[in-house]
Amino acid sequence: MDVTVLMMDPGINIFVQNFSVPLTRFLSPGEFLDSTPWYLLIISVIYLGLHPRHGIRLAVLIGLTAGINEALKLAWHLPRPYWVSPEVKVFAHHPSFGFPSGAAMYGAVIYGYIAMVVRRWWAVLICAFLLIAAAGMRVIVGAHFVLDIFGGLFFGFFLLLLFFLEEPRMENYAGSLSRAGRFFWILILAALPLLLVIPAYLSIGEWQVPASWIATAFRQTGMEINPVSIQYAWGATGIILGSLTGYEVLQSFGGWAPPADRVRRGVVILAGTASVLLLNGIIFAIRSALDLPVPFDQSAGVLTMILVLFWLTCCVPLIARRAGFASEG
Repeated sequence: MDVTVLMMDPGINIFVQNFSVPLTRFLSPGEFLDSTPWYLLIISVIYLGLHPRHGIRLAVLIGLTAGINEALKLAWHLPRPYWVSPEVKVFAHHPSFGFPSGAAMYGAVIYGYIAMVVRRWWAVLICAFLLIAAAGMRVIVGAHFVLDIFGGLFFGFFLLLLFFLEEPRMENYAGSLSRAGRFFWILILAALPLLLVIPAYLSIGEWQVPASWIATAFRQTGMEINPVSIQYAWGATGIILGSLTGYEVLQSFGGWAPPADRVRRGVVILAGTASVLLLNGIIFAIRSALDLPVPFDQSAGVLTMILVLFWLTCCVPLIARRAGFASEG
């Protein structure tokens, strides 16, 4: 049997789900490990409490990963397990195509970056556990085939490798530019997710989502799938633009150094992260209540991420500094 066909066999999902139905239901909330609040939490903790430079790199990497992942999904336009088999149970609505897995791709980039930077056995162990948990969970909850997971890991680690190879050169170049020049390149970099996704979207042409996929997915969730659309690149553009703009503005005010005292640093992390998650939740609730038409909601998605990431990378550190929580060194 073809290995690719085997790795797209929904029977694997069915087997792991039925191995222990109570365990599957218990683990289903683990999908939170592939969510905007979870990624914002990681960026916040690293940016506010450890090192802002690593936090800003992670924010940019997440934005680029989101754009590249969506472009790849549209280019391959492959189904998810619960779209093709009514026996595969699913616990959340997933409107985008399946390959490659975003959870696996984000995980490879985020946890791979943290492990490479920290380089402590305990950090590597925690990152490996989170990566395996986030990726494996997607098979258990019926959101991805095994092939999707391997594809996400491959593209994620490949992107991370390119970043580590090119980042020193890019940082040196950015340092040689004027502030106006850096803002120009921030705009170019922020537009990259859309520049990647639009050609992939147009390449689908007249291809139509099979009616059987739509019907099977609808029976599972009661919601229609609409994978032939640009869904995540808008937010990815906002993530890059908001984070880099906020970081640049913060640098003009003297930058940010986390306090050396662990208690004070903990206060900054907890209060800052809570404010970021609260702001994101409030805006998301308002957008859901307004139920905006697609073009307006896409624009709102860009503005949401710009606002949330600018708040995190600029406003929170400035407020913490004014309150006397910055490092005295």
